[in-house]
Amino acid sequence: MKTLDRYIIRYFLINFLILLCVFTMLFVLVDLIVDMDEFVKAGRERAAQFGGPVWATLWTVFDYYGPVLVLLYVFVSGLLVVGAMGFTFAGLGRSRELVAMVSSGISMHRVAAPIVIIGCFLSALTLLSQEFVIPRLAYKLTRSKSQLRATAARSFEVRYAVDSKGHLLSAAQFDASLDDPMLTGVTILERSESGRAVRRITAEQAFWRESYQGWELVGGFAVRPVEADERLGDAVGGDAESVRYFATDLSPKVLLAHRAGLYPRLLSFAELRELASNAAVNDGPLRQIMHSRFSLWVLNVLVLVIGLPFFLKREPGNMLGQGMSAAGVCVGVWGVGVILPEVAMSYMNPVASAWLPVVIFLPISAIGLGAVRT
Repeated sequence: MKTLDRYIIRYFLINFLILLCVFTMLFVLVDLIVDMDEFVKAGRERAAQFGGPVWATLWTVFDYYGPVLVLLYVFVSGLLVVGAMGFTFAGLGRSRELVAMVSSGISMHRVAAPIVIIGCFLSALTLLSQEFVIPRLAYKLTRSKSQLRATAARSFEVRYAVDSKGHLLSAAQFDASLDDPMLTGVTILERSESGRAVRRITAEQAFWRESYQGWELVGGFAVRPVEADERLGDAVGGDAESVRYFATDLSPKVLLAHRAGLYPRLLSFAELRELASNAAVNDGPLRQIMHSRFSLWVLNVLVLVIGLPFFLKREPGNMLGQGMSAAGVCVGVWGVGVILPEVAMSYMNPVASAWLPVVIFLPISAIGLGAVRT
């Protein structure tokens, strides 16, 4: 690696780290000020665990925002890379170093090459994070701030979740934070192919058993209708029978996916493939999520390339005006690239919709980079 490459990369990384720290601090401060009361309440209830409400509150803040900032990097790293590129070239242009490089015979494309390579690497970190870090933090990332308190219910109600066989599962509470996910106050309606209830199962609790691919029921009893054509409300007079297991594809991951729309985006590729093979889940959005991780990485690189022509100038110019123009164009391209797949999925194949922004902006970035005067 040449001395010039090391100099540009060091300059670029310093700007990137500064932007990352400033952005994350602003995000945390604004969000923390809005919901400070929730963290204070959680600190008071956890005071005995951490030796005082102050330390408990600080730990609660760290415990909540630590995982959130990891996820935030995935979404904004592309724009931060573009911002760091802009500040780097603005600094080089202001000090006339960029002019000196061009005067010595170095092309603009060669000057930009180290930044593009490091930008690709910084954006690729999102793939590693989504595969190995974020899945371990999935439960924490789906919490609301009210669930930070020790006495707050770390669970939610399940209402009439439907499996691939048409059976309905309801529960007063579902707690996925335990090593063995648990349902409390379980009611299961087994239905025939025509949709008629043929058996009602109730249980005090149920625990998911991966080896059995079903729920192990505690205090489970089943009642069959007296007459096949009776309404369910009258179908409670049959003989009760003990039930220990209920086999279903309504696994904890499926229930969480139904509950929190963000949850599937927090899973690894292996978990997404497993979830997509589940008949109780629509696999279209899951396939789009898997492909969008790679397409978002490519989109971040394309946004960086689209922003380069605004700063790769042979003569010193108005860097403020160029920076404002670049910010407007790059933010617009990134926003369209993020929103377009969600809109297009209603009209086209999920995989095609995930790659649609890349197809649109790839020729635009190539034309812009080719127009740079070197």
